[in-house]
Amino acid sequence: MAQQTQVSRVVVFYNEWLRKFPTFSALAKASKPDVLRQWSGLGYNSRALRLHALAKHVSKYFNGTLPRTVDELLQLSGIGKYTAHAIFCFAFGENVAVVDVNVRRIYSRLLWKVRSAADLKPETAIWEIAKSYLPNRRAAEWNQALMDLGALVCTTRNPKCEICPVNMQCASEFSKALLKKPTSEKRTELSFKGIPRRIYRGRILKALHDKPLTSRQIGRRVIDHFKLHDLKWMNGILEKMEGEALITIHRIGARKRVSIAR
Repeated sequence: MAQQTQVSRVVVFYNEWLRKFPTFSALAKASKPDVLRQWSGLGYNSRALRLHALAKHVSKYFNGTLPRTVDELLQLSGIGKYTAHAIFCFAFGENVAVVDVNVRRIYSRLLWKVRSAADLKPETAIWEIAKSYLPNRRAAEWNQALMDLGALVCTTRNPKCEICPVNMQCASEFSKALLKKPTSEKRTELSFKGIPRRIYRGRILKALHDKPLTSRQIGRRVIDHFKLHDLKWMNGILEKMEGEALITIHRIGARKRVSIAR
């Protein structure tokens, strides 16, 4: 839930989610519409579908309990290297390195003189370095301390080098390069009538919570000042969402009826 979403927003959804789905088994038994309905408001609905798929897999093959090895965790839907190691360390108490963007930024600056605030060394190299620096015990405290250091002190822009506990050992300490604004191309978010497409996707799923609708009915509910010529754009979004297994389009002759995918 916290992926690409502020934790302050996540907390309310998290508590409600656990009340609705307290176990993997409970989530696995839920229908896809129920899962998306409970997720409504968080955005990036594919995350909910991956979690739903994960719950089904865990319930079927692991008796409703997360597997206890990194390799097995990596086989689950939506779990990559960072998440697998984070679960292994923070949930299971194992002594393993965990590398997120904060940890990667710290080691990049600590061991190399960076050229800009956005200069990060290859992730594979940082994982190896993180393993070599890992203490023999209390890895969870170590990893969380690094994450906090990156989030609060060694920040992307305007890092607080003067209060950093490792500034004397840092290759990039007080470097003017850290003050340079990252030069990255700004991606233009796809929008329609001034509203981002992701907002419409959320509105569409919300409109379908109660019952199937025609594309025209959906258009009237989600597009401000809806006109018939807006249907072409709307149908494009619906087809893309169907391809992502979020919705199902039932085609009856020339008519289309849309529902949340089962």
